[in-house]
Amino acid sequence: MVKKLQYLRGGVTHLFLFLVNFSVLVGIIESLQLFTSSLPILNAMILSYMLCHTFVLLSIQQGIQILEFIRMRIPTFLIAYYFEVSDQETIKVPLFDPTKSRLAVIILLLVITGGPVLYPIFAIYGFLLVWGHLTIIALDPARIVQYFGIFLNYAPPLLLIIAAVIIGSIVMIELKHV
Repeated sequence: MVKKLQYLRGGVTHLFLFLVNFSVLVGIIESLQLFTSSLPILNAMILSYMLCHTFVLLSIQQGIQILEFIRMRIPTFLIAYYFEVSDQETIKVPLFDPTKSRLAVIILLLVITGGPVLYPIFAIYGFLLVWGHLTIIALDPARIVQYFGIFLNYAPPLLLIIAAVIIGSIVMIELKHV
């Protein structure tokens, strides 16, 4: 009974984190439309930093989530993980220990340089956009074709290839250490 409850809890947690990650991806894709010629250079630089930072953190988060799904473990939410570990205890997972893994150093730098602020901003923005679009689709089902075309135009294959390479790299590195 405990095993089934643990699998159910893990499945629900993976599903919730997948929805959060999807909302962040939608927020990133929709934010790309904000780049216009009338956008001041300082705002464009800040938006570029926010988008690049959050996309890298999202890719690493998704790679680790896939790895934990394969291993049937409860997923780790990276922007909160290092705040849950006290100073006196050691980090249990070697992949997240900055003294043992270069990826952990990158994750820690991403968390320190704004992860707990930027990730929720894009998650909330993407979540509101998804629910707004779902409401429109429910009222006018013919719109789904239009939104599918928009998705194909604004989610270029290059963005997906970069994410796949990062996710694949994380999975291969971690499986090499097992």
